Amino acid sequence: MTFVAVVLMLAGAGGLFWVWYGYRVRRLTVERLADIVDAEPEPEPRGEQAVRASKSYPPRYRYAPTSLGCIIAALLRFFAGLPIEISIAAGILVGVIAHLVEEQIAEQRTAAIEMQLAEAIDLLVGSLRAGASLLSAFESALQESGKPLKPYLQEVAGRIRLGDDPRSAVSELPAQVPLETFRLFATSLAVHWEVGGSLATTLGTVGRTVRDRIELSRRVRAQGVEAHASVAVVLFLAYLLGILMWRTNPERLQAFVATGLGTGLVAGVMTLQAIGLVWMSKLSRPDY
Repeated sequence: MTFVAVVLMLAGAGGLFWVWYGYRVRRLTVERLADIVDAEPEPEPRGEQAVRASKSYPPRYRYAPTSLGCIIAALLRFFAGLPIEISIAAGILVGVIAHLVEEQIAEQRTAAIEMQLAEAIDLLVGSLRAGASLLSAFESALQESGKPLKPYLQEVAGRIRLGDDPRSAVSELPAQVPLETFRLFATSLAVHWEVGGSLATTLGTVGRTVRDRIELSRRVRAQGVEAHASVAVVLFLAYLLGILMWRTNPERLQAFVATGLGTGLVAGVMTLQAIGLVWMSKLSRPDY
């Protein structure tokens, strides 16, 4: 049964790797297409290359969940004395949970800065329709903005006031915040400085698009809350029953876990729980 448990854990690790590899391939493909679309035929006049969207916003700590899972597995094996199969499965489960928590925090920070961008666009549209110049409207929106958006807008406004090319200053904004909403906002401003036209109408459309994206993301997350809560309750009940069984008759439970069958079943269940959490997270996340 130890062999069966090892096979199950390897299959679970392979499934997790397959999900991660598919996500990485899609992300690299999107970044490559973005680099091709945004490529310029001439070098930048400033003499330095802008940092492209190879980095992510917000800053991610992708290796922290893996490190935490390895630490938990080592502690359970060498300090708690659990079988190696259960220790590895517990490490995988803890790593997956930590990864989901890290992704949730990143999504919240992304939603916060996108909401601030939508509010700044509304202020820009209002100032432009009141007759203010673009730079004056930009500075008015800057004064009303807060962190984390304000430092990025402040850098763009400062470069424009110092005489830098507005198109270059705005075009580098998506390199600092590689989000689709910022790319759309920067493209609209760059096109206005290039060809002119009614910027208030264009920015109004951009603002509505940003808010529609935010609303769609919120609806998807709201619809997934029930499923997430159900899974959390099932996981909690499973471990609660295990604790109650151990408190009621610890000798019998310890004897069961000490056998090859018990070790394999416990490790397999924990590995399947980790796979289910990753699968559920991918199904409930919008990708557009």
